Amino acid sequence: MARWGKFITVEGIDGSGKSTLLDAVHRRILNLLPPDKVVRTHEPGGTPFADLLRAALSERVEREPMAELFTLMAARYDHTKRKIIPALQSGKVVLCDRYSDSTFAYQVFGKGLEYYTVARFNKVATLGIKPKLTLLIDVPVEVALGRLAAKGKLDHYESLDRAFFERVRYGYLALARRAKKRIKVLDGTRPPEEVLEEAMGYVMEVLGWPSLK
Repeated sequence: MARWGKFITVEGIDGSGKSTLLDAVHRRILNLLPPDKVVRTHEPGGTPFADLLRAALSERVEREPMAELFTLMAARYDHTKRKIIPALQSGKVVLCDRYSDSTFAYQVFGKGLEYYTVARFNKVATLGIKPKLTLLIDVPVEVALGRLAAKGKLDHYESLDRAFFERVRYGYLALARRAKKRIKVLDGTRPPEEVLEEAMGYVMEVLGWPSLK
């Protein structure tokens, strides 16, 4: 039977550069492992059903925060059960763009839902699965908003105001203080190559491999 795989997530506010970092980490790992040993995925989404819910969540329409939470949890449950757990059971490395930390940062700190309510739902939706390592890219909100402005068309979350993103950033850093062993904060204002090198140091440690240097 294959050894349980490694679950690594990348987090950050919109415009922080997390997807760019995940691209780079994915390429590095593919230099070390066969493609069929690495699964790259994202949230919300990751399965056909969850991607449908992601499309709904991206729409710039008003919604109740609890209704949004239920939708996120439905997407996460399907994603976790149908994609993440089978990959981990097969001994694969799973790289995920956002996971449960996003929900606490965005729905609790950003939109004001009660922490323990979210925690109870999240425990069901994740089936108890937790990342082994979370790379949190931190940038000042003005930097993130500048990057989003250059992007053009924005989805629901990207279009929210500065005060919202300040709360989300604070939430992420609060989560990192509570989970220092798992969540590694990276300064996203540095050159991308510097961020990648620091991130890969943490990744290699989690994978149990010697440093590339």
